[in-house]
Amino acid sequence: MNTTTIRWVIALGIVAVVTIILSQVFWIRKGLIINQSNFENAVTVTLEQIAAKIEIANHGKKVTAHPVVRISPHAYKVNIDEPIDLNQLDYFIRSEFANPFHKVDFIYQVFESTRDDLVFEETVSANSSESTIVFPTNLPKLMESTYYFKINFPERPIVNSVMLFVWATSIIAMAVVIAFFWYSLDVIFRQQRLSKFQKNFINNLAHEFKTPISTIGISADVLLEPEIAQEPDRLKGYANIIRNENLRLTGQVSKILELAKLEDDELLLNLETFHINPLIEEIVQSFTVRVEEKSGGIVVDYTTKQDLVTADRVHLQNVVNTILDNALKYNDKIPEITITVGRDQQGLFINIGDNGIGIPKEFHRRIFEKFFRVPTGNVHNVKGYGLGLNYVKMIAKSHGWHLRVDSQIGKGSIFTVIIP
Repeated sequence: MNTTTIRWVIALGIVAVVTIILSQVFWIRKGLIINQSNFENAVTVTLEQIAAKIEIANHGKKVTAHPVVRISPHAYKVNIDEPIDLNQLDYFIRSEFANPFHKVDFIYQVFESTRDDLVFEETVSANSSESTIVFPTNLPKLMESTYYFKINFPERPIVNSVMLFVWATSIIAMAVVIAFFWYSLDVIFRQQRLSKFQKNFINNLAHEFKTPISTIGISADVLLEPEIAQEPDRLKGYANIIRNENLRLTGQVSKILELAKLEDDELLLNLETFHINPLIEEIVQSFTVRVEEKSGGIVVDYTTKQDLVTADRVHLQNVVNTILDNALKYNDKIPEITITVGRDQQGLFINIGDNGIGIPKEFHRRIFEKFFRVPTGNVHNVKGYGLGLNYVKMIAKSHGWHLRVDSQIGKGSIFTVIIP
């Protein structure tokens, strides 16, 4: 999938997700409005019926056309300006608000019309059922003046439980869709990076194989010459060249296959207990020649004599060799390498430091990724597949070791292998 296609997929995906979110917000808001409107209409109709019953009881007919005024989403005023028998009002209110739609606690208050004084207040519980409603006779009859009353729903939820469940389910589903979309984008970008890394890997592999294959071909052509049989030393020399280049190719192929086994958890570790200081000494001896070829130096500091470890000796040696090889390759100065073997609270550690080109901070977490290679600045033509540090990570993971990187541009790097 090319970059343009990926961009179009991302753009269309974002538009779709934003559209769904806006749609959800619109319908949630619409649902709230409809829910509130239905409640207001039902309460208004109920209160108008109660007002009409009171006016008919006093005058024999309905007097006020629209007595109900909404004060707030939770409070309603009934402007009837009538004498009120509280026994009658209480019975009307409890009877009319006993239906399931109004299944919520409320308070009704009675006020004197001219002075707006509160003369009576009563709380009605939603738990009272219609069958238990009786006409009270112990409440006062307010006949000496005119009155109006209010209804308050202080605990009424804005959203009922059914709507809340539907919206919660919708929001969760939307969150899952967004998470899946985000995961899909992450997979696409990972695949794109992997494709790029694999392309670079193939280019590096072809370049790396080209030299030994060419050398083997030239040596084979020389061996086919009739007069070569008369020069045994020359014959032996070209045979050694073919053998060495073949070993080089075999080693490269083996390394790639070994990484595949590590990823599939098929690698079998040959664990043994041994002293690590002598192993480091062997590695340094074989590596010193390469460092001295560049007029550099390598310093080793053994700060502990408690150097027993349990590990696969060959893989541990390869890990150290890989880090040392990078310290030499990615260096534009006279190489100065330090190795420190010590022990702290975490366990035994191996510090390998260099004065190379360093690694930008933004790449510290990515250097162990398969096929990844850090841009090398002014250092050019550095051969490699981007597999070395990935191999180090895999071996460390299979052993239960910890890796730490400390590096700055132009100041070098320190790789630490911690063996608990």
